[in-house]
Amino acid sequence: MKTVGYDLTFVSEMEGKTGEEVFALGLLQGLYNLGNSSSLVVYATESMKKLLLKEYPGLHAVGFKKTGKKFYKKKLRRYIRKNPVDIVYYPHIHKLMPVKLSCETAATAHGMNSKEVSRRDRRITLKKLKNIDRIAAAGNLVKDEILVKHKNMPSESITVISNPLVDIRAGVEIVLKKKFILSVNSDSEQKNLIAILKSFRKIQNEIPHDLVVIGDINEKGRAYRYIKRAGLKDRVIVTGRISREILFGYYRNADLFVNASRYKGFGYTPLEAMVCESRVLSVEMPAITNAGGIECDEYINNPHNYSEIANKMLIVLYKAIDRSYLKERAKKLMDVYSLEKSAVKYAEFLGIGEKI
Repeated sequence: MKTVGYDLTFVSEMEGKTGEEVFALGLLQGLYNLGNSSSLVVYATESMKKLLLKEYPGLHAVGFKKTGKKFYKKKLRRYIRKNPVDIVYYPHIHKLMPVKLSCETAATAHGMNSKEVSRRDRRITLKKLKNIDRIAAAGNLVKDEILVKHKNMPSESITVISNPLVDIRAGVEIVLKKKFILSVNSDSEQKNLIAILKSFRKIQNEIPHDLVVIGDINEKGRAYRYIKRAGLKDRVIVTGRISREILFGYYRNADLFVNASRYKGFGYTPLEAMVCESRVLSVEMPAITNAGGIECDEYINNPHNYSEIANKMLIVLYKAIDRSYLKERAKKLMDVYSLEKSAVKYAEFLGIGEKI
Protein backbone atom coordinates (compact mmCIF):
# COMPACT_ATOMS: atom_id res chain seq x y z
CA MET A 1 0.00 0.00 0.00
CA LYS A 2 1.34 3.42 -0.99
CA THR A 3 1.74 6.44 1.29
CA VAL A 4 0.34 9.70 -0.05
CA GLY A 5 1.44 13.18 0.98
CA TYR A 6 -1.79 15.20 0.71
CA ASP A 7 -1.20 18.94 0.16
CA LEU A 8 -3.75 20.97 2.11
CA THR A 9 -1.51 23.95 2.84
CA PHE A 10 -3.58 26.24 0.58
CA VAL A 11 -6.65 25.83 2.84
CA SER A 12 -6.90 28.10 5.90
CA GLU A 13 -10.14 26.91 7.52
CA MET A 14 -12.45 23.90 7.64
CA GLU A 15 -15.07 25.66 5.53
CA GLY A 16 -13.72 25.94 1.99
CA LYS A 17 -13.80 29.39 0.37
CA THR A 18 -13.31 28.23 -3.23
CA GLY A 19 -14.41 25.23 -5.27
CA GLU A 20 -10.91 23.76 -5.09
CA GLU A 21 -10.84 24.11 -1.30
CA VAL A 22 -14.28 22.53 -0.92
CA PHE A 23 -13.14 19.67 -3.15
CA ALA A 24 -9.85 19.12 -1.28
CA LEU A 25 -11.57 19.07 2.11
CA GLY A 26 -14.36 16.85 0.84
CA LEU A 27 -12.04 14.31 -0.77
CA LEU A 28 -10.01 14.10 2.43
CA GLN A 29 -13.22 13.35 4.31
CA GLY A 30 -14.15 10.69 1.75
CA LEU A 31 -10.79 8.94 1.92
CA TYR A 32 -10.84 9.06 5.71
CA ASN A 33 -14.34 7.56 5.82
CA LEU A 34 -13.17 4.73 3.54
CA GLY A 35 -10.50 3.83 6.09
CA ASN A 36 -7.55 5.18 4.08
CA SER A 37 -6.25 7.52 6.76
CA SER A 38 -3.26 5.28 7.54
CA SER A 39 -2.03 5.86 3.96
CA LEU A 40 -2.27 9.65 4.18
CA VAL A 41 0.17 12.28 5.42
CA VAL A 42 -1.66 15.61 5.28
CA TYR A 43 0.45 18.76 4.90
CA ALA A 44 -1.33 21.78 6.42
CA THR A 45 -0.81 25.06 8.22
CA GLU A 46 -0.25 24.86 11.98
CA SER A 47 -3.76 26.16 12.69
CA MET A 48 -5.37 23.77 10.19
CA LYS A 49 -3.49 20.83 11.68
CA LYS A 50 -5.25 21.36 15.02
CA LEU A 51 -8.65 21.55 13.33
CA LEU A 52 -7.98 18.45 11.23
CA LEU A 53 -6.90 16.34 14.20
CA LYS A 54 -10.03 17.38 16.07
CA GLU A 55 -12.22 16.43 13.10
CA TYR A 56 -10.33 13.26 12.10
CA PRO A 57 -8.87 11.39 15.10
CA GLY A 58 -5.79 9.35 14.19
CA LEU A 59 -5.08 11.32 11.01
CA HIS A 60 -1.37 11.90 10.33
CA ALA A 61 -1.28 15.68 9.83
CA VAL A 62 1.91 17.74 9.65
CA GLY A 63 1.78 21.47 10.41
CA PHE A 64 3.98 24.08 8.72
CA LYS A 65 4.45 27.65 9.94
CA LYS A 66 5.25 29.04 6.51
CA THR A 67 3.28 27.98 3.46
CA GLY A 68 2.85 29.34 -0.04
CA LYS A 69 5.93 29.98 -2.20
CA LYS A 70 8.49 29.16 0.54
CA PHE A 71 6.75 25.91 1.41
CA TYR A 72 6.65 24.65 -2.18
CA LYS A 73 10.14 25.83 -3.09
CA LYS A 74 12.08 24.51 -0.09
CA LYS A 75 10.19 23.14 2.90
CA LEU A 76 8.21 20.45 1.09
CA ARG A 77 11.32 19.06 -0.60
CA ARG A 78 13.27 19.03 2.67
CA TYR A 79 10.46 17.36 4.58
CA ILE A 80 9.99 14.61 1.97
CA ARG A 81 13.70 13.83 1.98
CA LYS A 82 13.58 13.25 5.73
CA ASN A 83 10.09 11.73 5.78
CA PRO A 84 9.62 9.86 2.46
CA VAL A 85 6.22 9.19 0.90
CA ASP A 86 5.38 7.32 -2.30
CA ILE A 87 3.29 10.08 -3.87
CA VAL A 88 2.69 13.77 -3.26
CA TYR A 89 -0.85 14.75 -4.29
CA TYR A 90 -1.98 18.27 -5.18
CA PRO A 91 -5.82 18.60 -5.06
CA HIS A 92 -5.59 21.40 -7.61
CA ILE A 93 -2.93 22.32 -10.14
CA HIS A 94 -1.06 25.61 -9.78
CA LYS A 95 2.19 27.23 -10.86
CA LEU A 96 4.01 26.72 -7.53
CA MET A 97 3.58 22.95 -7.17
CA PRO A 98 6.93 21.10 -7.25
CA VAL A 99 6.76 18.30 -9.82
CA LYS A 100 10.31 16.96 -9.78
CA LEU A 101 10.53 15.31 -6.39
CA SER A 102 12.13 12.21 -4.98
CA CYS A 103 8.77 10.47 -5.25
CA GLU A 104 5.83 10.30 -7.67
CA THR A 105 3.47 13.25 -8.02
CA ALA A 106 -0.27 13.39 -8.69
CA ALA A 107 -2.68 16.30 -9.19
CA THR A 108 -6.25 17.15 -10.06
CA ALA A 109 -7.04 19.66 -12.83
CA HIS A 110 -10.39 21.43 -12.37
CA GLY A 111 -10.18 23.65 -15.43
CA MET A 112 -7.40 25.32 -17.36
CA ASN A 113 -9.15 28.63 -18.03
CA SER A 114 -11.52 28.93 -15.10
CA LYS A 115 -9.47 31.49 -13.18
CA GLU A 116 -8.38 35.03 -13.92
CA VAL A 117 -4.66 34.25 -14.04
CA SER A 118 -2.03 35.64 -16.35
CA ARG A 119 -1.07 33.82 -19.52
CA ARG A 120 2.39 33.38 -18.08
CA ASP A 121 1.07 31.67 -14.92
CA ARG A 122 -1.19 29.43 -17.00
CA ARG A 123 1.73 28.55 -19.29
CA ILE A 124 3.93 27.66 -16.30
CA THR A 125 1.18 25.45 -14.83
CA LEU A 126 0.58 23.66 -18.11
CA LYS A 127 4.31 23.08 -18.55
CA LYS A 128 4.49 21.48 -15.12
CA LEU A 129 1.78 18.99 -16.08
CA LYS A 130 4.30 17.32 -18.41
CA ASN A 131 6.19 16.10 -15.35
CA ILE A 132 3.21 15.08 -13.19
CA ASP A 133 3.11 11.28 -12.93
CA ARG A 134 -0.64 10.97 -12.39
CA ILE A 135 -3.22 13.50 -13.59
CA ALA A 136 -6.90 13.44 -12.73
CA ALA A 137 -9.28 15.72 -14.64
CA ALA A 138 -12.63 16.86 -13.25
CA GLY A 139 -14.28 16.12 -16.60
CA ASN A 140 -13.68 15.30 -20.24
CA LEU A 141 -13.63 19.01 -21.12
CA VAL A 142 -10.69 19.59 -18.77
CA LYS A 143 -8.94 16.51 -20.13
CA ASP A 144 -9.37 17.79 -23.69
CA GLU A 145 -8.00 21.22 -22.68
CA ILE A 146 -4.82 19.58 -21.42
CA LEU A 147 -4.41 17.35 -24.48
CA VAL A 148 -4.83 20.32 -26.83
CA LYS A 149 -1.91 22.04 -25.10
CA HIS A 150 0.17 18.85 -24.86
CA LYS A 151 -0.38 17.06 -28.16
CA ASN A 152 2.19 14.37 -27.37
CA MET A 153 0.63 13.46 -24.05
CA PRO A 154 -1.16 10.07 -24.24
CA SER A 155 -4.89 10.34 -23.63
CA GLU A 156 -4.80 7.37 -21.26
CA SER A 157 -2.37 9.23 -18.97
CA ILE A 158 -5.23 11.41 -17.74
CA THR A 159 -7.92 9.86 -15.54
CA VAL A 160 -11.35 11.53 -15.57
CA ILE A 161 -12.97 11.57 -12.13
CA SER A 162 -15.97 13.81 -11.55
CA ASN A 163 -15.83 16.09 -8.55
CA PRO A 164 -18.14 14.90 -5.77
CA LEU A 165 -20.90 16.89 -4.13
CA VAL A 166 -19.57 17.70 -0.67
CA ASP A 167 -20.50 19.90 2.26
CA ILE A 168 -24.17 20.06 1.27
CA ARG A 169 -26.06 21.78 4.06
CA ALA A 170 -29.60 22.44 5.20
CA GLY A 171 -28.74 26.14 5.36
CA VAL A 172 -30.38 28.89 7.37
CA GLU A 173 -33.84 30.15 6.49
CA ILE A 174 -33.50 33.21 4.26
CA VAL A 175 -36.42 35.63 4.57
CA LEU A 176 -36.47 38.55 2.13
CA LYS A 177 -39.35 40.95 1.55
CA LYS A 178 -39.57 39.87 -2.08
CA LYS A 179 -39.08 36.70 -4.12
CA PHE A 180 -35.64 36.50 -5.68
CA ILE A 181 -33.52 35.13 -8.52
CA LEU A 182 -30.06 33.96 -7.45
CA SER A 183 -26.62 34.06 -9.02
CA VAL A 184 -23.33 33.00 -7.38
CA ASN A 185 -20.84 35.03 -9.31
CA SER A 186 -17.80 37.31 -9.55
CA ASP A 187 -16.37 40.10 -11.70
CA SER A 188 -14.40 37.72 -13.92
CA GLU A 189 -15.14 37.65 -17.64
CA GLN A 190 -15.60 33.89 -17.50
CA LYS A 191 -18.41 34.12 -14.93
CA ASN A 192 -20.25 36.62 -17.18
CA LEU A 193 -22.25 38.37 -14.45
CA ILE A 194 -22.88 41.32 -16.77
CA ALA A 195 -25.06 39.11 -18.99
CA ILE A 196 -27.31 38.19 -16.06
CA LEU A 197 -27.60 41.84 -15.00
CA LYS A 198 -28.52 43.03 -18.50
CA SER A 199 -31.01 40.19 -18.93
CA PHE A 200 -32.63 40.93 -15.57
CA ARG A 201 -32.98 44.58 -16.52
CA LYS A 202 -35.02 43.58 -19.58
CA ILE A 203 -37.65 41.81 -17.47
CA GLN A 204 -37.51 43.72 -14.18
CA ASN A 205 -40.91 45.33 -14.76
CA GLU A 206 -42.55 42.00 -15.62
CA ILE A 207 -41.65 40.13 -12.43
CA PRO A 208 -41.86 40.81 -8.69
CA HIS A 209 -38.41 39.33 -8.05
CA ASP A 210 -35.19 40.97 -6.98
CA LEU A 211 -31.82 39.62 -8.16
CA VAL A 212 -29.43 38.41 -5.45
CA VAL A 213 -25.74 38.18 -6.41
CA ILE A 214 -23.46 36.25 -4.05
CA GLY A 215 -19.70 36.68 -4.37
CA ASP A 216 -16.87 39.17 -4.35
CA ILE A 217 -18.01 42.03 -6.57
CA ASN A 218 -15.63 44.98 -6.78
CA GLU A 219 -17.45 48.31 -6.42
CA LYS A 220 -15.17 49.74 -9.10
CA GLY A 221 -15.71 46.82 -11.46
CA ARG A 222 -17.83 46.66 -14.60
CA ALA A 223 -20.77 44.83 -13.03
CA TYR A 224 -21.16 47.19 -10.07
CA ARG A 225 -20.86 50.24 -12.33
CA TYR A 226 -23.60 48.82 -14.55
CA ILE A 227 -25.91 48.25 -11.56
CA LYS A 228 -25.62 51.97 -10.71
CA ARG A 229 -25.82 53.22 -14.29
CA ALA A 230 -28.86 51.07 -15.14
CA GLY A 231 -30.77 52.14 -12.02
CA LEU A 232 -30.82 48.62 -10.55
CA LYS A 233 -29.60 49.47 -7.04
CA ASP A 234 -33.08 48.90 -5.60
CA ARG A 235 -33.56 45.56 -7.40
CA VAL A 236 -30.11 43.93 -7.20
CA ILE A 237 -28.75 42.77 -3.84
CA VAL A 238 -24.99 42.10 -3.71
CA THR A 239 -24.14 40.11 -0.58
CA GLY A 240 -20.37 39.78 -0.98
CA ARG A 241 -18.70 36.59 0.29
CA ILE A 242 -20.86 34.65 2.75
CA SER A 243 -20.61 31.40 4.73
CA ARG A 244 -21.78 28.14 3.17
CA GLU A 245 -24.51 27.93 5.82
CA ILE A 246 -26.03 31.16 4.49
CA LEU A 247 -25.26 30.25 0.87
CA PHE A 248 -27.34 27.10 1.13
CA GLY A 249 -30.15 29.10 2.70
CA TYR A 250 -30.20 31.25 -0.44
CA TYR A 251 -30.05 28.18 -2.71
CA ARG A 252 -33.07 26.62 -1.00
CA ASN A 253 -35.18 29.79 -0.99
CA ALA A 254 -34.51 31.08 -4.51
CA ASP A 255 -37.25 30.93 -7.14
CA LEU A 256 -34.59 30.51 -9.82
CA PHE A 257 -30.81 30.08 -10.01
CA VAL A 258 -29.07 31.47 -13.12
CA ASN A 259 -25.62 30.59 -14.48
CA ALA A 260 -24.44 32.25 -17.71
CA SER A 261 -20.76 31.31 -17.47
CA ARG A 262 -18.66 31.69 -20.61
CA TYR A 263 -16.32 28.96 -19.39
CA LYS A 264 -17.83 25.50 -19.10
CA GLY A 265 -15.71 24.00 -16.35
CA PHE A 266 -17.24 21.49 -13.96
CA GLY A 267 -20.22 23.53 -12.77
CA TYR A 268 -20.40 23.31 -8.99
CA THR A 269 -22.84 26.15 -8.34
CA PRO A 270 -25.72 25.07 -10.64
CA LEU A 271 -25.22 21.53 -9.34
CA GLU A 272 -25.44 22.71 -5.72
CA ALA A 273 -28.55 24.74 -6.55
CA MET A 274 -30.21 21.67 -8.08
CA VAL A 275 -29.48 19.45 -5.06
CA CYS A 276 -31.07 22.19 -2.94
CA GLU A 277 -34.24 21.71 -5.04
CA SER A 278 -33.99 25.07 -6.75
CA ARG A 279 -35.02 25.60 -10.36
CA VAL A 280 -31.98 26.24 -12.57
CA LEU A 281 -31.32 28.10 -15.82
CA SER A 282 -27.77 27.45 -17.01
CA VAL A 283 -25.40 27.04 -19.91
CA GLU A 284 -24.61 23.36 -20.49
CA MET A 285 -22.09 22.55 -17.77
CA PRO A 286 -20.42 19.10 -17.69
CA ALA A 287 -21.71 18.46 -14.16
CA ILE A 288 -25.26 18.57 -15.55
CA THR A 289 -24.86 17.11 -19.04
CA ASN A 290 -22.82 14.15 -17.77
CA ALA A 291 -25.31 13.26 -15.04
CA GLY A 292 -27.11 10.64 -17.14
CA GLY A 293 -30.44 12.05 -18.30
CA ILE A 294 -30.78 14.63 -15.53
CA GLU A 295 -31.51 18.10 -16.90
CA CYS A 296 -31.77 21.61 -15.54
CA ASP A 297 -35.04 23.51 -16.11
CA GLU A 298 -33.83 25.47 -19.16
CA TYR A 299 -30.53 25.80 -21.00
CA ILE A 300 -28.87 29.00 -22.21
CA ASN A 301 -27.58 28.44 -25.74
CA ASN A 302 -25.73 31.73 -26.11
CA PRO A 303 -24.46 33.39 -22.90
CA HIS A 304 -24.05 36.67 -24.81
CA ASN A 305 -27.67 36.80 -25.99
CA TYR A 306 -29.37 38.84 -23.28
CA SER A 307 -32.81 38.51 -24.85
CA GLU A 308 -32.55 34.71 -24.84
CA ILE A 309 -31.52 34.67 -21.17
CA ALA A 310 -34.28 37.11 -20.22
CA ASN A 311 -36.95 35.11 -22.07
CA LYS A 312 -35.85 31.83 -20.50
CA MET A 313 -35.90 33.41 -17.05
CA LEU A 314 -39.56 34.26 -17.68
CA ILE A 315 -40.32 30.77 -19.04
CA VAL A 316 -39.05 29.09 -15.87
CA LEU A 317 -40.60 31.62 -13.49
CA TYR A 318 -44.04 31.36 -15.12
CA LYS A 319 -44.06 27.56 -14.88
CA ALA A 320 -45.79 25.93 -11.92
CA ILE A 321 -43.25 24.57 -9.42
CA ASP A 322 -43.21 20.76 -9.27
CA ARG A 323 -41.72 20.12 -5.84
CA SER A 324 -41.79 16.33 -6.16
CA TYR A 325 -39.80 16.52 -9.43
CA LEU A 326 -37.22 18.88 -7.92
CA LYS A 327 -36.85 16.62 -4.89
CA GLU A 328 -36.36 13.50 -7.02
CA ARG A 329 -33.84 15.28 -9.26
CA ALA A 330 -31.84 16.36 -6.20
CA LYS A 331 -31.83 12.79 -4.90
CA LYS A 332 -30.54 11.41 -8.21
CA LEU A 333 -27.75 13.98 -8.40
CA MET A 334 -26.60 13.21 -4.87
CA ASP A 335 -26.29 9.57 -5.93
CA VAL A 336 -24.46 10.33 -9.20
CA TYR A 337 -21.97 12.64 -7.48
CA SER A 338 -21.72 10.85 -4.15
CA LEU A 339 -18.59 11.49 -2.11
CA GLU A 340 -18.10 7.77 -1.46
CA LYS A 341 -18.05 6.90 -5.19
CA SER A 342 -15.54 9.65 -5.93
CA ALA A 343 -13.34 8.71 -2.95
CA VAL A 344 -13.22 5.07 -4.11
CA LYS A 345 -12.03 6.20 -7.56
CA TYR A 346 -9.43 8.52 -6.06
CA ALA A 347 -8.17 5.80 -3.73
CA GLU A 348 -7.50 3.65 -6.80
CA PHE A 349 -6.00 6.60 -8.69
CA LEU A 350 -3.57 7.27 -5.82
CA GLY A 351 -2.77 3.60 -5.33
CA ILE A 352 -4.24 3.29 -1.85
CA GLY A 353 -7.41 1.43 -2.75
CA GLU A 354 -8.54 -1.66 -4.65
CA LYS A 355 -9.06 -1.47 -8.39
CA ILE A 356 -12.70 -1.12 -9.44
